Amino acid sequence: MNTQVVVADSYFESYDKLDKQSRKRVRDNINKLVEEDKSYGLQIHSLKRVRCDSSFRSARVNRDLRLILSQQGNKYILLYVDHHDDAYDWAENKFFEKNRFGAVYLYDQVELNEYQEKKMEPEDINELYDSRPSLLEKEEVRVKDLSRLDINEVHAQYLMEIKDEDEFLEFISFLPEEIQEGLIDIITGNKTITRVCMELEDQQADKSSLEEALEHKDSKRRFYTVEDFAELDYILEEDMERWKLFLHPQQESLIKRDYSGPALIEGGPGTGKTVVGIHRAVHLAQDIYPGPENRILFCTFSKKLAFYIWEKIEQLVEQKNIEDNIDVYGVDSLIYTLVKEHNLSDYKIDLQSIEDLFLELYEEFELEEDVHFYKTEYKEVIQRNNIRTLEEYLEVFRTGRGQSLQPATRRKVWEFFSEFIKRKEEEKLMDFEDQAYLLYEALVSERIEPQFDSIIIDEAQDLSPVKLKLLAKLVKRAENNLILLSDSNQRIYQLNSWKEDVGISIVGRTHYLTLNYRTTKQIRNYADSQFIHSQKEEEHLREYKSLLLGPEPIVKDFADSKEKYHYLVGKVEELLTAGIAAHEICIITASSSYFAKLEGILEFQGIDYTILKSDIYPHSETGIGISTLHGSKGLEFRTVILLNYSQIVKDLKKDLPDEWYTQNRLKQVECLKYVACTRAREELIIIK
Repeated sequence: MNTQVVVADSYFESYDKLDKQSRKRVRDNINKLVEEDKSYGLQIHSLKRVRCDSSFRSARVNRDLRLILSQQGNKYILLYVDHHDDAYDWAENKFFEKNRFGAVYLYDQVELNEYQEKKMEPEDINELYDSRPSLLEKEEVRVKDLSRLDINEVHAQYLMEIKDEDEFLEFISFLPEEIQEGLIDIITGNKTITRVCMELEDQQADKSSLEEALEHKDSKRRFYTVEDFAELDYILEEDMERWKLFLHPQQESLIKRDYSGPALIEGGPGTGKTVVGIHRAVHLAQDIYPGPENRILFCTFSKKLAFYIWEKIEQLVEQKNIEDNIDVYGVDSLIYTLVKEHNLSDYKIDLQSIEDLFLELYEEFELEEDVHFYKTEYKEVIQRNNIRTLEEYLEVFRTGRGQSLQPATRRKVWEFFSEFIKRKEEEKLMDFEDQAYLLYEALVSERIEPQFDSIIIDEAQDLSPVKLKLLAKLVKRAENNLILLSDSNQRIYQLNSWKEDVGISIVGRTHYLTLNYRTTKQIRNYADSQFIHSQKEEEHLREYKSLLLGPEPIVKDFADSKEKYHYLVGKVEELLTAGIAAHEICIITASSSYFAKLEGILEFQGIDYTILKSDIYPHSETGIGISTLHGSKGLEFRTVILLNYSQIVKDLKKDLPDEWYTQNRLKQVECLKYVACTRAREELIIIK
């Protein structure tokens, strides 16, 4: 491909709105342009009658469609495509600009002026008499300091007056995203203006021409340089999701970095941890460990998420036109497959039979402590530490269990566990944790060799220590070998941190994603408010910020069930009428006990739906999603409806024996509610 093609994010906003036939015409013409077939090229004209950047050109697709592009050296930049007058209207007053740091962006001069004039008018007379210092004054920033961020004096003076954070975010929305982020870091006290400027500077950037500036780390947020003709054809044909092309510099740095050992990437909801993992897997397959002789594993905590991520990896592999040597598994499916493949056991995975056996023995032993004590003791102490003998149980530390057990009591308790373990073995029963230990021991004893050149672990906070340890043992390499993606506030299965128990050294290789580019600030604030009985962990969120503003979450309370479900159906129909795709809407409930009623109501109204259970994930054919809190983990939707919100705590903390267990369950429930709220990108509806 002699000519390079660069695609602007604005191009996709317009291309996605075209009908299928129009898209094909655009695609065919662009392909011919790139192939430089003079017999069938686009008719390209300058935009002399339109006030816009001098490099802008109009390309005639057919009698009606026009493509707006720019030629910079050997690069064609696709900017916008639309019907004749609409395309020219878009180009009017649009200009390329390079900021002092070397990054390129597009701006609309008229829209900018109109927006500024509107925002500079005080909306409330009380604003004139508000004596509080402004957000920037609190951080001792002056007007002249803002010029270092390429903010002109008029805008800087107004910024210096703003005292409300939402107003500040709204006002700076016309600025390039990197400048917005820097300003937020300044007003929140995370960074000085000097540090912001230093981080924005790209020493490798060539600031001499706009063509070279397109490769600046921040330009890549808005402009994607296509690698070859095959990728161009793929991009133009598909409904292109933006995450495949436009990466935050923080993300790209973590994706392309060379790691000398295991690394941990932490970040809050919406910071793109999974996106980093997907791109990292493809980068490994393309540039680090290519070819069929190498194997890369992307592993997550559930089969559903594995299928969801596998589809995205396959799309990116096809886009990049590389050889696919990436395996994607839910951790339990991976363990089960490897145990069978290496003939490590003929025991059955039968969780219901194990549960029945546990309860049967509990009744036989006529124990004093509540059954919940024995269940949690087995999971958090016996299985977590792989205890097989009384001596091991007498010596184990039970920190965090809420009650100490003297040796005599431990001996009595062990009688139950000893019999339970024995009966499980007699009946040849196993759960996935048992299988994990079996596989781990086979790896330690070298009966099984490491299988993968590199492993990426998503949702690492929800994997037990032994599962993380065996994944670390499955990797062959000493470098670029293991990446864990984690957010401790989204921990819904493992209450205790894994970091001290797994023996994976990440010292010096912990990195933080700080920009939430999925969830609005309003949704994020509501999600944060779910932590009442427990403390939200903040260490990895010190610079966490949101640029997106949206509506406040809708909170509705109803006197009776009929009124509640009537509102629910009306809201779903309203969203569908507004053009939101059905699979971009999800109704989340505390448990599956609410599903039957929901199904009946939606069927009666003729609304297509799918219960997102097992390995079923949302896509264009699934209709409205219905999910439990647990089942929504790792997914995202434009709109989330959290149904029967006031019942969540009651449904999930019932039958607990005492206050200590109740408090622990409440912490877990708060994490679940936090996860459910942050599945929403644009709108969150709480129905109590």
